[in-house]
Amino acid sequence: MQKIKINIILVLCCLSVITGALVSCGGGGGDKTGGNTEKNAGAPESDGGGAAETAADILDALPQTDFNKYNFTVYMRDQIPYKTDLVAEGIIGEPINDAVYNRNKKIEEKFNITIATVYYDGPDWTAPGAQRAVKAGEDIYDILALHGGGGFLLAQNGLTLDLFANMPYIDFNAPWWAADTIKNLSAFGKLYCIAGDISHMGLSATGCALFNKNLFGDLNIAYPYSDVTGGKWTLDNFMALVRGNAADLNGDGEMKIDDDRYGLEIRHDWDYPISVLYCGGDRVMTIGDGGAPALSMYNERTVDIFGKFFDMMDSGAAYLHIYKSPDDNYPVKTAFRDGRALFYTTYLQDVINHRDLEYEIGILPLPKYSESTQKYYTNVDAGQNVFSVPVTAGDTERTSVIIEALCAEGHSTVMPAFYDVSLKTKYSRDDESSAMIDYIKDGRVYDYGYFNSTLAGDLAYAGQRLANTKNPNFTSFYEKNEAKIQKNIEELNK
Repeated sequence: MQKIKINIILVLCCLSVITGALVSCGGGGGDKTGGNTEKNAGAPESDGGGAAETAADILDALPQTDFNKYNFTVYMRDQIPYKTDLVAEGIIGEPINDAVYNRNKKIEEKFNITIATVYYDGPDWTAPGAQRAVKAGEDIYDILALHGGGGFLLAQNGLTLDLFANMPYIDFNAPWWAADTIKNLSAFGKLYCIAGDISHMGLSATGCALFNKNLFGDLNIAYPYSDVTGGKWTLDNFMALVRGNAADLNGDGEMKIDDDRYGLEIRHDWDYPISVLYCGGDRVMTIGDGGAPALSMYNERTVDIFGKFFDMMDSGAAYLHIYKSPDDNYPVKTAFRDGRALFYTTYLQDVINHRDLEYEIGILPLPKYSESTQKYYTNVDAGQNVFSVPVTAGDTERTSVIIEALCAEGHSTVMPAFYDVSLKTKYSRDDESSAMIDYIKDGRVYDYGYFNSTLAGDLAYAGQRLANTKNPNFTSFYEKNEAKIQKNIEELNK
């Protein structure tokens, strides 16, 4: 059932989980072979400041058009958090909500528009209502806020526009568009879905590790912050801490999640089992010089990564929750919340769910493969909002003006509220964790093969699939699926 709601709100189209945007050309991805051997350079790159001035410049540079109270209509999921990064009903004293409301109101007044939000129920990423309308030739929606997989599905069905060719006022090199999406979510010189500071989910849906500072103190373990800044926060060092600090507290000879201490607790099987692939700079697919996607996930390094990961799981030092329903997305009862887990892997948006803990926590990037790996890479979850424009859109110039204005203004006001006010100071517990968020942001990966699961099939979710088998052998799993996916790629190339 669709619910139509008209709000004086505009659209926050960002996919950059902490102040970065998702569409440009360099960034968090490494070389085109998927591997990185360059020595870590230390502190992550900075946006360099001046966001407000830059956004003001672009708003002045855009056509100063009066759109005559046009209802700019967004099709989106009727679920939190997918709609709360786009919709705010009014000022409530919450930094992110208020920044969204003020941003939307500013753009609304500048261009004389209002936002009409068309919701659809459920997590269905096929966007059924949008597909029906576009196939019927109806010009109802200006933009579609979609699950990443849905963005690619609709593009492959010929229902969305190539943004490079049809959005004349979007500056894809601007800092409010995340560089890795431009480079690695486009193929054959075409881009069908975009993400950036129009929405904060590009950062909030990025993987991280939380750690129990009190437990570290009790066990006389140094916080890993200096390892991160020194480029030594590696998979081997992380796993050594996990293995070395698990304990059978009740002495019954068996590790149980309700009784014992774990070195690592994993939010669920769609979390770290998927993210671990990226720690060496690899991807399911990379985009070649000719623009064609190619499988790149299988090599000696990725075999070693999955081998180490599942050996750690078999040791009993780590516990993995299995996702079965939306109620399992952020488990309420965990060993970490109970003070019996050293680390907990999750997404940045989950930090707020731990603000009521009595003990202190810290935030870390997920470990990298080795000291020679360039960054602390982690994938951005495909469940976040990506933004597409239907082929039925009647005025693409107008659409591009509004999208660019929303994203630029989101860069200067919404993302600082999420990044600096809410996450860095309100929920993170120390200055070091704030610095760690910069490393997480700098290492975000948008993997064409992971987002385009229609093309990559089970290989898109290799870690999750392996975590649910009795014999998690990456080589066997890859060989079983390779021929089918190569055929899919050949058909796409044609």
